[in-house]
Amino acid sequence: MKIKESLPAERRVSSDFMGLLKNFKDLLKHRRFIGFALVQGILFAGVFAYISGASFIYQKIYDVTPQVFSMLFALNGISLILGAQIVKLLAGRIKEDSILLIGLAIAFISGTIVLINVLLHGPLIMLVIPLFFLNAAIGITGQTSFTLAMESQGHIAGSAAALLGVMPTILGAVTVPLVGISGEYSAVPFGVIIFTTSLLSIIAYVALAKSSKPSPRSQKIRA
Repeated sequence: MKIKESLPAERRVSSDFMGLLKNFKDLLKHRRFIGFALVQGILFAGVFAYISGASFIYQKIYDVTPQVFSMLFALNGISLILGAQIVKLLAGRIKEDSILLIGLAIAFISGTIVLINVLLHGPLIMLVIPLFFLNAAIGITGQTSFTLAMESQGHIAGSAAALLGVMPTILGAVTVPLVGISGEYSAVPFGVIIFTTSLLSIIAYVALAKSSKPSPRSQKIRA
């Protein structure tokens, strides 16, 4: 059965390659969109750094067994899920921007503790706990920043979602090689990256997203 396109011709967006490039160009000029896109991308770049560096940090520096490492790695996966569930619980009760700020604050505090701990060669527990909260914060900010970025891009939602999807990978390609720059027995580059990404995400929010006028729609997340 053939289904006709219901969107009026004058409101349709070209789906060819040049049309896609034009959409990307328009999105990159949209300060609020790109601000939220950078918040999401920068923080997930920190996740890529964690994934690439966790094995040698836990097993080479802290001498944990493969079994313990797998448990610690799984724990941070659980924290990402918990972060997303927190957003669900707060949906409709708190403004989206406020939820995002909570996530950014948790990420920054956690990133700071991680950096201090690796600089002081602190105990394993003082690395595991802040990383758990950091991943939970990324679960909060990832979902919220995506929603806020998409709120005014309904006319080119596909291109917007594509750009949001590829940005963490692009930024992650920058952070991943830097994790091991000092060798497998130093966690300092990892700590610097985690702290820097948490700080840069706040800067991106304040400089681009927060300073731009939001769309007219309600600022409440729909449950």
